[in-house]
Amino acid sequence: MGSSPLLSFLVLTYLVFMFVTPSHSSEYDVAQEPAPPVTSRKIPRNSEKVTMSLYYESLCPYCSSFIVGPLAHVLETDLMTILNLRLVPWGNAILGSNNTIECQHGGDECYLNIIHACAIHLLPDLKQHFNFIKCVEKLYTAPDRKGAQESWEECSGKLRLPTQSIKKCYDSGVGKELVLQNGKETDHLKPAHEYVPWVVVDDTPLLDDYENFIHYVCKAYKGKPLPRTCSSRRNTSINKDTSLQSVCHASEARSGDSQGSTR
Repeated sequence: MGSSPLLSFLVLTYLVFMFVTPSHSSEYDVAQEPAPPVTSRKIPRNSEKVTMSLYYESLCPYCSSFIVGPLAHVLETDLMTILNLRLVPWGNAILGSNNTIECQHGGDECYLNIIHACAIHLLPDLKQHFNFIKCVEKLYTAPDRKGAQESWEECSGKLRLPTQSIKKCYDSGVGKELVLQNGKETDHLKPAHEYVPWVVVDDTPLLDDYENFIHYVCKAYKGKPLPRTCSSRRNTSINKDTSLQSVCHASEARSGDSQGSTR
């Protein structure tokens, strides 16, 4: 029985060692796991809603008009009870060597695309990030427009959003990674996008009829009853000749503003 104190000491020492030794399954190790490839990104879907994705660029005038007009209006209707709306800023941008990004309408567009992506990432609530993007589009495209940074910071302050978090997202490079993911998603569209706005409803591109998106959302919805908005817009269509001119084609000439690039 004289060995009992020694045995107790050894058992206690072993237990202490087990508790204080770091585990390989710690939160730190989990955080270091590489992110999945951007090509594996899956579009989030709600089985009870119709998913509509808007592929756009921040300084295409037709994208701006679509955002601050029809889209802003529909957010205030009962169509949102059946609609999962996604905004994907990238548009007709081109990825160059060393991950440089060339944007169709210059460096400010690259900058604002990233700011938009940061807002979408940091503010998962659709109305929050949509209202921010709508505000920026309005301010920057106004006749007496302000600079890109001044525009988004004014909107952020006006809407009481986390300005410093958005800025950190941009400065840290996280925003660029987000927009590069958007580029991967855009470049893998089938059929390939030819212009923006490029609107896709449940995997079906609306092509030049994008302004008539309400009709397609209502048609794609399989549930009952339909929102009142569907009844009021039934069989509505737009003038095709006008619509064909209401896009920014990917093949159009690019702005010479700093060659529109972001590093």
